[in-house]
This record gives sequence, structure tokens and C-alpha cells, in this order.
Amino acid sequence: MIEFKSFSWVALVIPCVACGPVLAQDTCGESWLVADTDSPGSVAIAYDEFRRETLTQSGGKLWAWDGEAWTVRWTEPLLDGVDAMAYDRNRRVTWIFGGGGYDDRLWKWDGSALTLIANDTIGGRAYVAMAYDWKRDRLVIHGGYNGSFLLDDTREWNPSTGSWQGFGGSPIGRRYAHKMVYDPVRERCVLHGGFYFFNRNDTWTWDGSAWTLVTQTGPARYVANMAWDSIRQQVVFHGGTTCCGEVEYSSTWTWRGGAWSECSLQGPARGYTNMAFDVHRDRFVLPGGIGPTSSGRQWIPHTNELVMGCSSDVDGDGVVSGSDLGRVLNGWGSGVTDAAADIDRNGVIDGADLGAVLASWGPCG
Repeated sequence: MIEFKSFSWVALVIPCVACGPVLAQDTCGESWLVADTDSPGSVAIAYDEFRRETLTQSGGKLWAWDGEAWTVRWTEPLLDGVDAMAYDRNRRVTWIFGGGGYDDRLWKWDGSALTLIANDTIGGRAYVAMAYDWKRDRLVIHGGYNGSFLLDDTREWNPSTGSWQGFGGSPIGRRYAHKMVYDPVRERCVLHGGFYFFNRNDTWTWDGSAWTLVTQTGPARYVANMAWDSIRQQVVFHGGTTCCGEVEYSSTWTWRGGAWSECSLQGPARGYTNMAFDVHRDRFVLPGGIGPTSSGRQWIPHTNELVMGCSSDVDGDGVVSGSDLGRVLNGWGSGVTDAAADIDRNGVIDGADLGAVLASWGPCG
């Protein structure tokens, strides 16, 4: 494995007579590494929490990564060109949108079979932003490119009724190659970046009825990499491309509801791909992508992983302490609702998680 960086946090001690030293932490992970040098990849990716594997498509095939190797799960030529995937934890399936050109096919992958659910219903498009709101039980998409012009509409797929609902134009305007994830803490879909006349850096949230502009402090990128970190409860954004005279970037950013924060940790410069968060291994998986090489910009068939580490730091403040212990005790038992407190990711908060906290007591790193 090839490491890009090997530090994870920067400590800042602030004097405080009443509270003692305070640790401020860069929550951007410990290191980037190359986990595989011959892998598939596309802008469509999702992590299957039930089967514990990362899914992507390439060459009309559905691929799965278990942390050790890529395996073909299904072959369907019309998958080639798929732009978006989102995992549905309510049904333990992955929704797959697009493929085969500028179309609007909606597929469902249940771990054993790929099924075409809907087609020719909302108008063909590519490079949409998509996320699954599991609390409202809706698949949300925005914008995209239909081969002639960019779109500005918002659509929701209701799995219970098997139908799309349209919301017309949005204040975001026409947009494509942007990214969207679901934030269960704020119960909103979070959309960032993309392109329309110029590279966009605005961040919007969707509550099921309206879009709200949150900030314009993030990186101005399109075809970038963005995923939800369910352990630290933050959006993580990496790399991406700017147009025109295209350039890929190596910076990583985090978002927790306000302004974006740029990380000190740098990774591979990649665009035209996406990443997913493997909660069981506490890593972001980023397969393939276009980036700089000695021969110029080209596709790089590496599977890069961002190792987050310090999983015993349940609240993500950079130190394992009483607050982390409290989270474990409060969530004790099966039926895990606090994923971060299930430190060993075995589906139950028990003595093993308690032992992990006690063994790691003190500052991370």
C-alpha cells in the first residue's frame, strides 16, 4: 500500500483553569493510501451497510469492494454510464440511476439481482445529484444534463408508491456534476458544487419541500467526491475538477452545518469519480478517477482509501474521554441507533465497545 500522508490531527491547547486543556482536532483522517492498483470506478458509488461492501459500476458491470478485492456482482450493458447510486437502509437495497446514455432508468440492486424499476418517466439526464433520505423514505435527485441543456428540477422517488414526484425549478438553478448526500442529524439532503457557466461553491439543503442556501464557503468544484461520515456526523468532500482548462485537486473539506473547513491532510488529486464511507472499516473508498500523471491528465485505476482511525473517539473531539464512555453506556444493547458508539461495528453496543474506549483513553494519535 502506498501512503500519501501519515498524520491525522493538530492539537491546540487553550489555557482554562476550570476545564483544563482542550484539544482542537482536524477530523479529516489519519492517512490516504492506495488499497488496489487495478480497479473499476465511476461517479456512481454507494456503501451497502448490510452486506458491508462498496458498490460502483464500470463497463456495464456492477462491482463490489470488500476492503481486499473487487468482485463483479452483476453484468448489464445498460449500466454503463450510470451516474448515481444511493443506499436505502430501510429496504437494504441500492438505488441506481441512469446508464446507457442520457436516460432516466431507475434500477434496484438487492444483493442478488438487479431489477429495472422505472424508465422514461422524468426525462433523460446525466450527472445528476442524488441522495436517499431514509427518514422520509424518499430518493431525491436534482438537475443534470439531458444532452442539450442543463436542468434545474428536483424529483423524489417514493418507493412505497413506486412513483416520482416533481417539484419544478429550484432556486439553485441549472446545475450538473454536483454532489448530494443525506445528513440524518439535520434531517436534510445536502447539495454542493457543480457547474453552470462557472464552477460553483454554494451549499444547499433540502427538507422535502424547499431548498435553503446555507453557505458559499466551500470549494468551487464539479465531478468531485462527497460522502456522509456517520461516525463523526459530518460531510466530507475531496478533490474535484475546475473548468475550464481542467485541473484536479488534492484537498479535503468537512462540513457540519455552517461554513466549510479545509483539512490539513492532502490526498490524491482526483475528479470524475466519487467516494463512499465504509462505516464498518471507518474508511472512505475512492476508486479510479482522472488525475495528473507524468503523461498528463488521465484515468488512474487506483482504489484510494482515506483511513479515519481513532474509532473510540465517539464524539469526534480528538480525545477519548467521559463523553465517549457516556455514549457507549447510553446506547448499550442491540438495536443500535448510535452508529459511532458501536465501535467494533458488530451491530451491538457491549463490553467490547466499552473495553475499546477504556483502552484508548486520552488524546487520539
